[in-house]
Amino acid sequence: MPSHLVKRSVEAILSVLLSALVLTGQDVAAAAPPTAPEGTDWERIAECESSGRWHINTGNGYHGGLQIDPSTWQAYGGRRYAPRADLASRWQQIAVGERIVGDRGLAPWPNCGHFGLPGSDADADSGEAVTSHRHPSATHHSRQTYGHRATHPRTHKATGTGRSYVVQRGDCLSVIADHQHTPGGAQALYDLNKQTLKEGPDHIYPGQQLRLHR
Repeated sequence: MPSHLVKRSVEAILSVLLSALVLTGQDVAAAAPPTAPEGTDWERIAECESSGRWHINTGNGYHGGLQIDPSTWQAYGGRRYAPRADLASRWQQIAVGERIVGDRGLAPWPNCGHFGLPGSDADADSGEAVTSHRHPSATHHSRQTYGHRATHPRTHKATGTGRSYVVQRGDCLSVIADHQHTPGGAQALYDLNKQTLKEGPDHIYPGQQLRLHR
C-alpha cells in the first residue's frame, strides 16, 4: 500500500477515536452529580428557613428544614427518599439541596441562601432580606408563601391571652401557626387577621397582635 494511503488511514482512525473520546467525556460530565459550593452551611440555611426544624410541615406548600416544595423535591430526585421533604432525613434533604444548588446556585433561597456561604457571620434568625419568593421552586414564578419574617418594629403593644399572639422579631405566619397550633395553618391565620395585616401575609411586624382562633 502506498505510504500516503497508510498515512490517510491512520489519520482517519485517529480522528474517529478522538471523536469517540470527546463524546464519552461529555457523557461523563453530563452524568456527574451536581455539588453544592464547598462549605455550604445547610444548618444556617435551615435555621433561617424553618428555625432548624427538619420535619416541619405547616401546610403552606413547602416542607422540611430547607422548605422545598413537592415539584422541586421530585425534580431533583427527592422522591427516591420520601414523598415530601419533611418525611425525609436531614441528610436526604441536604442531598437534594446540593442538587438544587448544583443546578441553580443559592438563588432558590433568596432570603436565606446567603447564610450558607462560607464565612457568613450574619444572624441566620434575623430574616432581614425580603423578596417576592422565598423557597426553592422548580419554576421561577413567585407565589404566596406566608413566610417572610417580621423585621421592623411597630407601636402595637399587647400580651398573649391564649387566643392571641404578639409578633416577635423573626416571626413569620407559617411558624406562628405551627407553634400556636392554629387550625387551618398559615392561610387560616392570615384570614383571621386581614384587618391587621393590611400589607399582605408577607408583611408582619414585631408588636402586632394576631388572633389565633375565631
